[in-house]
Amino acid sequence: MRTTLLDDHVELIYESDQSLVYRGRRQQDDRPVILKMLKQAYPPPEKIAWFKREYERTRSLDLEGVIKAYSFQTDQHRTVIVLEDFGGESLKQLTRTRQLTLAEFLPLAVRVADSLAGVHQQHTMHKDISPSNIVLNPNTGQVKLIDFGISTSLSQETPTPHSPGVLEGTLAYISPEQTGRMNRVVDYRTDLYSLGATFYELLTGQPPFPFDDPMELVHAHIARQPVPPFEHNPDIPRPLSDIVMKLMAKNAEDRYPSAYGLKADLEACLRQWQATRRIDVFPLGRHAVSERFQIPQKLYGRDREIDTLLAVFRRVGEGACEMMLVSGHPGIGKSAFVQEIYKPVTGRRGYFLAGKFGQFDRNRPYAALTQAFGSLIRQVLTENEARVAAWRKRFLAAFGPNGQVIVDLLPEVELIVGPQPAVPDLPSTEAQNRLNLVFQSFVRAFARPEHPVTLFLDDLQWADAASLSLLESLMTAGDTRCLFVIGAYRDTEVDEAYPLMGTLGEIREAGVPVHTIGLKALNLSHVTQLVADTLNSTPDVAAPLADLILAKSSGNPFFIREFLKSLYAQNLITFDIERRVWQWDLGHIQAHGIPDNVVDLIVDNVRKLDEKTQQILKLAACIGNPFDLQTLAVACEKTAAVTAAGLWEAMVQGLIVPLSETYLLMETEVQGLADEVTVHYRFAHDRIQQAAYSLIEEGRRQEVHAQIGRLILEKTAEDQMTERIFDIVDHLNLGVNLLQEGAEKHRLVELNLMAGKQAKASAAHEAAFRYLSAGVDLLEAESWEQHYDLTLSLYTEAVEVAYYSRNPELIEEWSGVVLTKVRSLTDMIRIYEMRVQAHFVQDNHQEAVRLCLEALRVLGIKFPEKPSKQHVFLALMKTK
Repeated sequence: MRTTLLDDHVELIYESDQSLVYRGRRQQDDRPVILKMLKQAYPPPEKIAWFKREYERTRSLDLEGVIKAYSFQTDQHRTVIVLEDFGGESLKQLTRTRQLTLAEFLPLAVRVADSLAGVHQQHTMHKDISPSNIVLNPNTGQVKLIDFGISTSLSQETPTPHSPGVLEGTLAYISPEQTGRMNRVVDYRTDLYSLGATFYELLTGQPPFPFDDPMELVHAHIARQPVPPFEHNPDIPRPLSDIVMKLMAKNAEDRYPSAYGLKADLEACLRQWQATRRIDVFPLGRHAVSERFQIPQKLYGRDREIDTLLAVFRRVGEGACEMMLVSGHPGIGKSAFVQEIYKPVTGRRGYFLAGKFGQFDRNRPYAALTQAFGSLIRQVLTENEARVAAWRKRFLAAFGPNGQVIVDLLPEVELIVGPQPAVPDLPSTEAQNRLNLVFQSFVRAFARPEHPVTLFLDDLQWADAASLSLLESLMTAGDTRCLFVIGAYRDTEVDEAYPLMGTLGEIREAGVPVHTIGLKALNLSHVTQLVADTLNSTPDVAAPLADLILAKSSGNPFFIREFLKSLYAQNLITFDIERRVWQWDLGHIQAHGIPDNVVDLIVDNVRKLDEKTQQILKLAACIGNPFDLQTLAVACEKTAAVTAAGLWEAMVQGLIVPLSETYLLMETEVQGLADEVTVHYRFAHDRIQQAAYSLIEEGRRQEVHAQIGRLILEKTAEDQMTERIFDIVDHLNLGVNLLQEGAEKHRLVELNLMAGKQAKASAAHEAAFRYLSAGVDLLEAESWEQHYDLTLSLYTEAVEVAYYSRNPELIEEWSGVVLTKVRSLTDMIRIYEMRVQAHFVQDNHQEAVRLCLEALRVLGIKFPEKPSKQHVFLALMKTK
């Protein structure tokens, strides 16, 4: 290797797919150093950002138990991190040729636990603890942690299910919650699980789950218990084996709450071993009460409902197609309940897809369905080339000549199947039928016994008509198998007249099993147990506080958690370090005046944020839930990095949740990164979005939406317009009263026409009708004279969707306007045709015939209204 950083005596000590690691001496001061460099000579911005972030995170941790980072630089076109060399080797390397003795392992384990405790004390989760990332100098016993590339200073993250090939961390040591398939947040205890898996391998010579198949490995971490270390090797003392098993508990609540508690037990083992060469059984976790405030993630009071959910999934795995509806008040825990299915889905190698209908984007057709299946396609794209080729073959067989129909709905599909031939234009009903059939074939390509599909659609009360229609066709198709559709909705916002109820009725009539679960508020015993678990107390001690919380929250799980967090944030719940107990004063809490309304409580919390963060959250609430950083940055008129920094406080407070690990890259400045990486976030709950939106003065909301629409339009290139059209038009329509007369409103007419056509092409007639009618309302009096083609096109499309939307009054009104303004017979006849069809649909045949005759006269063909025998005879003679 040639480099200007080191002398000529360098040694390659490690090579991975992405990097090379060398040992040598730095030329400038002859100091021994480790040189870690990216293999790629000209890496893309995203790779540089991850690498630079590893350097910056490592350098920020000035701890004895963490490797020191000296510099980050470019050498010979390669990106390089220069690290200290303290004469260590990774435990992975050291244990390849021999196993550690207990006399070696115990002091090592104590030091590693101490190093990890120090990292956690500096508010950092490592997220990739493994034998490869623990370095030991065997001569001095010095231990250091390395590789902080995916570490975070958030106290918790909410991962989403991904393909095992792209999960953060090292799969053999990853915690169950870090897989994104456990319905649990990731906090500092994820590192304790990974450390347990590392200790397991050091003691037994093999990882806890020695599987090669990634999905089998993920399932094992979630659902299987490893063989206890002492059963592998009887020489391993039982207490030490129990410590490892406690670290590897599936639920984080059953692990050590902190690395300090672990260190105390390991030190007890070490003392016994050094004194007697044996370790007697002792109660673990005596010093394990954590001063970190953590509300348990498990569900309370839902056992019976969870049993029902899992029973339906078992039938789906055997080939059934069934549906479940989960109803309840906002905050009752519908989404958390549904996510309990993560574990069995993983066990069956199934797919879990989730989409959410938004309160502020109900015009957008198929929003939740495209969100759900788009994420699945992105999972497919992360698989190896052979798997992607197999999917390509399966998709093309399913699509036939109609692949473009799915590409229009899910543009990501084109990355797998390539460009598809154009499909012929069809009348609306036929186009809807074609979409239904192709979409059913597409879903069947996934939903199979080897990988059943669970589709979760949240907030069905806000579903658009087109999505409900497509869902109905999917569920009622007789050959759909291995599909479990779960819909959650707020029963306070849906009555029997709601479109959703009609769709569900049709699905039931088709014989599809539709199960219903109504989630109720928690009772006093559930609340008491939750409070006791949170504060590490007994139910008797927690009962008075639980009683107060129940009265304030009405047993709503979301409000209970927000109430507890608020008490802690205001120091009404504190940790007594000397006594190692949580404490509170009930009278003080009662006198403090906590709001009784959850939205008011959240508004109070949002108001406590920095003013810049509040402004960003308001704009994010306008954009929707979820939202992406790039759109938000445009709305804020800031760079992506500055906008992300402004969101940080909201993420720390748990108000905003990043949906992928790419949010970490926004901490690092790398040229071109913002153009390459997209970051998505969501509000942790709809109530938080509602609270942030409520902070915008009602009189200013139109102004904010207008400004967002203008900025997105300005920043959107012409070739991206199709992708962003609904975002732009929805905001501009909400702020239409503040747009300038003339050019700006004329442009909005064009955009509404574009959005209407796009919605109509997807058979989303209700959305198309709203966009086109909005465009018609915006037309100026002289539009026929000044913009004839645009005006004619808008009216013609509007008349057509009014026909499909069963709106006869507007058909007559709009077609009457067109017939007085058209300049050609062709344009006129198209309007007549739609009017005739509308009257036939209404069984008004006499008026339909009258219009046909009128149209014929316009074309110069006279046809009597009431033909007589004489008319028939003359016509026959003329024909002869």
